[in-house]
Amino acid sequence: MISNGVKAYFMQYGAKVTVSKGTSLCNPKLSDNYVYYLDKGIASLTSLTEEGTEKDFLYFPPDHLLGFMPALMRYYRKLRNESNSDNSPYLTPFGITPKTDCIFYRISEAVFQSLLETDPIFLSYVMETTTRNFASLVRKFQDTQEAKISTRLYKWLLTFSQIENNYRAVPRGFTYTDIAKYLGIHPVTVAKMASELKKDGIIKKEQGQILIIDEKRLRERL
Repeated sequence: MISNGVKAYFMQYGAKVTVSKGTSLCNPKLSDNYVYYLDKGIASLTSLTEEGTEKDFLYFPPDHLLGFMPALMRYYRKLRNESNSDNSPYLTPFGITPKTDCIFYRISEAVFQSLLETDPIFLSYVMETTTRNFASLVRKFQDTQEAKISTRLYKWLLTFSQIENNYRAVPRGFTYTDIAKYLGIHPVTVAKMASELKKDGIIKKEQGQILIIDEKRLRERL
């Protein structure tokens, strides 16, 4: 997460938008030249495989900047008087796909680049986000290589759940298949581990939604 201070910039200079689950954002092929701040919901960094299947690389919970890398690359290339061809390998059209209904604030690329030039605090938020996103990707890769499967599931549940009433809750619509796809494990494995957590009184399911009813014990298993 980054400080909520960055949200103020997006509220002041941008617009609030509600985006439905599954809607593609930040895709150069769609001429979406905006930078987004995720206020509510979960979104994913995605791309399409050669077979046309959508691939999730990294999930983002609220309080994240999204879709800023192409604009940032174009900004620095402009400073160096270099070409900003859309064929650049640095501008590969990764997209952002909401995994739940999401609320964003968005600013245009022109406003984003102007703030980079004139406001060092805003620039510091962008640099912090770049660093944190890189660290998150490395951590996910490390977990895939080294962490136990159960630990990866427990981390996912804690990271992407949010407080609702008395419990942490995974947003509605997430299935064991969705979680398994992100973690790179079989859905049956996720279902078995979830069954053990339910048996131990750590999670429960209500109307299809996963609730963490004993967060302390789940954290102790990490």
